[in-house]
Amino acid sequence: MQESVCRQIVTVKMKQGLHLRPISEIVRMTRDYTCDFKISNGDRSANAREVYDLLELQALPETELVLEAVGDDATKLMEEIVQFFESGYKKFEEVSDLSD
Repeated sequence: MQESVCRQIVTVKMKQGLHLRPISEIVRMTRDYTCDFKISNGDRSANAREVYDLLELQALPETELVLEAVGDDATKLMEEIVQFFESGYKKFEEVSDLSD
């Protein structure tokens, strides 16, 4: 069976950017998959299974990120992560708004 390679561009919609809570959720989502998954911001690239790698992307609001998944279950993980970004991770917005 040939490995799937998926690539997608998403925009960070959260008003506080990609911070620890949504990053932790991304790492959690990747645990159920065997494919390699990375996220890039310009010349910075991160393993999506590593919190500190993702923090170093410094993805502010409206930043375009490149998602890339390679492996047998790449398509399924890509769909899940894209949905996560497109939703604006509303459950994290609601928690973050409590401190405003």
